[in-house]
Amino acid sequence: MKVKEVSEHTIWKEQDVLDLLKIGNKNRKTSATLMNQESSRSHSIFSMTVKMKRQEQIQYGTLYLVDLAGSESLEKSQVEGIALQESKKINQSLTTLGLVINQIVNK
Repeated sequence: MKVKEVSEHTIWKEQDVLDLLKIGNKNRKTSATLMNQESSRSHSIFSMTVKMKRQEQIQYGTLYLVDLAGSESLEKSQVEGIALQESKKINQSLTTLGLVINQIVNK
């Protein structure tokens, strides 16, 4: 499976990280519903791998920041048309994610 609109960057300064987070935030899709003025309509994952060299040893660490689209009651949000289909897909994807996490935890 290929994820759309993925990018990879090599950075050297803290400000570069902040700039990338701002760009990612601008790319987020939001819309208003009766439940939320600015409801997140897209999932976002930001991963950062840090490489550190101490003497002759190289260490890596990865940080993941995950922001999931908001799950809303279809009845309360009263969305229609494309927004309704979008909400159904968001709710379905969050349910699936919950099932995956449940399987991992119960192994």
